[in-house]
Order: sequence, then structure tokens, then C-alpha cells
Amino acid sequence: MNVAVSSELITRTKSTIDNPKKAIIGLHGWTGNEDSFEPVSKMINLDNVKWYFPRAPYKSGVGKGYSWFSGSDEKGWDVDKTWNGMHDLLAKIQSDGVEPNEIYLMGFSQGACLAIEFALRLPYAIGGIVPIAGFIKFKDKLFEDRTKESKGTPILLLHGRQDEIIPFTASETAYNILSKLEHPLHFEAYDATHKIPLDIAPMIKDFISDSTRFFKVNSPITVE
Repeated sequence: MNVAVSSELITRTKSTIDNPKKAIIGLHGWTGNEDSFEPVSKMINLDNVKWYFPRAPYKSGVGKGYSWFSGSDEKGWDVDKTWNGMHDLLAKIQSDGVEPNEIYLMGFSQGACLAIEFALRLPYAIGGIVPIAGFIKFKDKLFEDRTKESKGTPILLLHGRQDEIIPFTASETAYNILSKLEHPLHFEAYDATHKIPLDIAPMIKDFISDSTRFFKVNSPITVE
């Protein structure tokens, strides 16, 4: 396990092979850190990839961990450190020889929100995003800032029906918004609270291994 520092983000890395051609960025939730996503990488157990575990740049404000956004709805939100750090991290990954269509963002809770908000603003498509138990925070701004190029980014949206922290309806809303933006999109509900259960690992693995084939064998569900 190695540790690197971008302009804004401290990032741990873990590679399963020398010179991997696929990269996964694991985005922790609120109060998490660069260690939070490593158990998820072990659970998914993908070969031939390099994992990146960045630490959010802002203190959470509750005495532990970190946050991807700083501020409040009343005072406004500061996201510049997160945006700059993520852009630097993607540039570093590409400079190491990974093509954009082999880069994946996987986030949990607030990290899932970041995965959506950031990927849809990129001036190019990436391999895919996996938002788990997340939400879209800046809905109106996202419609303004999204790029045409990012429409090629496929999305696997996941959420537990019994989630007591981020309600399941948050991903229902995200699904309806993302459907209108015409991304390749699949929404899967599972029976769990606010966590990443072991039984969704095979679906995530299939999506990252070959998202083109994934959408051929997994048709999107309809959410009313």
C-alpha cells in the first residue's frame, strides 16, 4: 500500500498487478478517511486493477473524519479543494497510462454524491460510476454544469431499501434525474441498511469488468 499527495488530496493506493490498465477510485462517506474503502476493495476482489483511496480535504466538523463538502445550505458550500484534488488525481491516473474509459468512480453515501456530481461535469466520459447509498445534492447546478461528453459514462446506482441514514427515496430521485440525462443507467435495490453488503459485490464486479456486457444482460428497472 502506497500513499501519495496531490495538490489537495492525500491518497492511498493498492495495486493487484504491475502496470494495471484499469483504475478504481473509492470515495468514502462523511466522517470517513483514506482507509475506509479498503475493505470494499477486498470484498469486490477484482484482478488487474489499481485502487485509489483519497481522503476528503475538509474536516467533518464532528470531531472525526473528513468531508467532501464544507459549509451549509444557509452559508453556501465550498467544494473547490475537492474539485481540484479530483481533477489532479484523474490527471495523475491518466499520466500513468490508464485510459479514461478504464477509470471508475465508486462512492458510498456522501462519496456516492461526489461520484455523480463530479463525473457528470467532466469534459469526457469515464468507464463508469457506482454510487452506493447516495444522493444528488446540487440538483439545479448539476443540470447547468453537466457536459455532453459525460453522457457516455455508464452508471450503476445501488441503494438499500432499509437505509436509515440516506433514505432509499434519495436514489429513486437520482435515478429519475439521471434517466432524463440519458446515461446508460441501471438501478438496483437491495435489502440492507446504510452499508455495502457482500451480496452486491458480484454485480459491481460484473459492471467494472465489462460495463458494455453488463447492460446487455441487466436491463434497467423502472422506478415510479
